Amino acid sequence: MPQRNRAREQRRAAAPPLGEQDVPTRARPPADVVAVDTPEAARELAVRLLTPGRRWPVAVVSTAADADGPYVDTGELKSEVGDLAEVALVRTGDPSWAFSAAMPPQTQVYGGASRVYPVDHAWVGQPRRSRLRFAYSDADGARVRADLVHDVLGAALQAGLIGAPDLAPAAAVVEGIVRRVLGQRALVDLDDGGQATVAEELTGAGVPLAQVLAPGLRVHGVLDPTSRLLDVGAHLPDDAASEHLARTAYRDGDVVLVRVREASADAVTVELAPRHASRVPRAHVTTNELDHLDDLFEPGEVVLARTVVGPAGLTVRLDDVDETEDVPVPALALLPGGPPWLLPPVATGRRAPEPVAPEPTPRPTPPLSPSPAAEPASATAYVPAETTGPADLTEPVEAAVPAEAAPVRPTPALLSHGPTHRPPQPPPAPTPAPPATPAGPAPKGKALQDAQLALAAAVTRAETAERDATTSGRLAQQLRSENEQLLLEVHELEARITRLERSLGEQKRKYRQADLRRQQAESRTPTSDDDGPWFTDPADQFRHEVRTAWVRGVPAAQKASLPLRDYSLGPRFLDSLTLGGISRRKIVETVVHVVTGRAADINGLQLHRLRTDEGGDSQPVTRDADGATCFRVSLQINTPSARRLHFWRLPDGGYELSRVVLHDDVEP
Repeated sequence: MPQRNRAREQRRAAAPPLGEQDVPTRARPPADVVAVDTPEAARELAVRLLTPGRRWPVAVVSTAADADGPYVDTGELKSEVGDLAEVALVRTGDPSWAFSAAMPPQTQVYGGASRVYPVDHAWVGQPRRSRLRFAYSDADGARVRADLVHDVLGAALQAGLIGAPDLAPAAAVVEGIVRRVLGQRALVDLDDGGQATVAEELTGAGVPLAQVLAPGLRVHGVLDPTSRLLDVGAHLPDDAASEHLARTAYRDGDVVLVRVREASADAVTVELAPRHASRVPRAHVTTNELDHLDDLFEPGEVVLARTVVGPAGLTVRLDDVDETEDVPVPALALLPGGPPWLLPPVATGRRAPEPVAPEPTPRPTPPLSPSPAAEPASATAYVPAETTGPADLTEPVEAAVPAEAAPVRPTPALLSHGPTHRPPQPPPAPTPAPPATPAGPAPKGKALQDAQLALAAAVTRAETAERDATTSGRLAQQLRSENEQLLLEVHELEARITRLERSLGEQKRKYRQADLRRQQAESRTPTSDDDGPWFTDPADQFRHEVRTAWVRGVPAAQKASLPLRDYSLGPRFLDSLTLGGISRRKIVETVVHVVTGRAADINGLQLHRLRTDEGGDSQPVTRDADGATCFRVSLQINTPSARRLHFWRLPDGGYELSRVVLHDDVEP
């Protein structure tokens, strides 16, 4: 395992004491697995996880409820992660309950589950950042251990514990040829004859390793001599290199693959390369004001886009592609000669990002521990070693007999009936007879009868305890069967959720395609830029386009409540339509929203009064001639020199369209 800052630690080991040097030795996680077997230790672990400033990730493994220990070998896990993480083992029961009570909802661990807690606290509000791993048997243990190592490496890379610039003398920069790529690991034949392994998590690309490396590719990086892990992440393109790669690989108008980094209601940020992002505003995605882009796109999803090379550099737009017809150019390679870092959704076998398996909130259950069964009562007697003759029935005997029964010592023949559960004890002192009654030998028949009754009572108790134990065993078997059935149901629910999430991703894609077709159809309606002209008078042509857009855009049932009210064109309005940078169709649609009174209900238009200055208490702009008030709506959002529409609201309720202007133009 590559050790972050190993060189620094080795230098400090040979350095003067702390009092004679300036830099302290870096703290390291515990060298052994931390046992959390008391409620107090569990609460302390929760406090450490939730306290800011933690230096390393913590992998927490819980013991299985139906086994003596965890299914995950914590010793092997600690050996694999080394100094990159702390490994803690929480015992299911009172410690796990205390841990769960102290942790935020859906971030707990118990009953055989495990998870890795990264250094940052994003997992507190987003539990999926700390993915829950389940092991239900020993066979699952190795798989879950590999998953935990994967999570630890990713968290350590995020925390800056891997890839330190100050390399240890034992670590060296080496070169080699990739021989095979096996899932999350790649085998490299080094030039010096040795071999090394590349871990997917250490690349930092966030894509499968097969989309970073390929057999035959020459790579170089830092080799950790202990774990034989080769860190090639430092040689992947950084921010500037990623932008240069994108500019070199793509031309204006290319259909390309991009990965969604994040989405908000009004914009989606996509990546042309892992560290080169482009923000796409709503206007370049959809014209439907009711769409929320964060409902249409998921982080990690691969979609098609079209490149635009302009003054702002290389950007993309998503409203000018058809995922069913357009064929994207191959994505750029992160290493020279390497494979494309993104694959089309069809090629990856899915149309949506791989869903994260849901993490059901576990229900705390008491630890399964055997309850002490009632020991069968039995008759026990003390027979002195020196006794060889017939037993004296008048001597006391220790037996499970009623209080009123006289204690007797049974004969050896009676002692052979039933087991004894207590070691022989010294005989109690003989009970003297009452002084009023002369002591005499007890009738042998009565003593024998009492002993037989006591022995029968003990045997009955033993049989009852045996039946109870059998019943408890059957109940335990039933509970195990029910637990297995519940686990099967959980697996089925997880699979169903996965199918639903994939179906949801497909439906989102279909919706985006339908929205794109709608936009393309609208571009061919009489309200498009290439329509007409149907009139020689520009004013008549514009009024025709407004009325046509109102007829097509307002449903028949709403035309009575949303009539096309009277409006006039200001003296500079038609000339302002030549400003450019905005489609005529968008202006016409916005005018329809204004003159029907809907502009105030559409958040994207940002309707407000035009004010005399930017002060919060400045007065709105009014016209002295007729008392009209000037209003302003947005034709574009998050776009350089975004266009705005100015119009006058007349005292009689009518409208006068003033001008189409740039964002910084505040003249009425």
